[in-house]
Amino acid sequence: MRSSLLVAAGVLTLTLAACSTEPTAGPAAPGPGGNEAQPVKAIQAAAGAVPGGRVFDVESGTDGWEIKVASQGQEHKVRVSQDGGQVLGDQRTAKPSDDMTKVEQAGVDAVKALQNAQRSQPGELDEMEIDRATDGTLVWEIGLRDGTGAEHDVAVNAKTGQVR
Repeated sequence: MRSSLLVAAGVLTLTLAACSTEPTAGPAAPGPGGNEAQPVKAIQAAAGAVPGGRVFDVESGTDGWEIKVASQGQEHKVRVSQDGGQVLGDQRTAKPSDDMTKVEQAGVDAVKALQNAQRSQPGELDEMEIDRATDGTLVWEIGLRDGTGAEHDVAVNAKTGQVR
């Protein structure tokens, strides 16, 4: 009887997992190590780690991602595993960056900006941040590394999503 209950519980768990209503990440974005969903998963994990989180800075590292997130007037540095699947730490910073106000003005989030940049210039994400271009336009500055190791800087308008 006990083994029948365990089997039934396992089947129910698998059935519920298959019926999940969680949103999908959308088109995959290349990432370090060849796993195409890594940066998108890492950005989503960091944003979800704090209430109302909005990512405004992403850097890849050998041991994972360091992602800055704005949340309720506070800046958080969220560390995420290399595969994007696990939040490793969340530290609130004492002095918030001026980039927090910039991300509040953006109409395009970090994931969408990355996807638009990669459509224009395929490559793995190295780093990205929200900033102002020399003409004052709010942009996502995105550093991508192509298959040959060459680095490419792509600017995406943070209000429209257009690659500049």
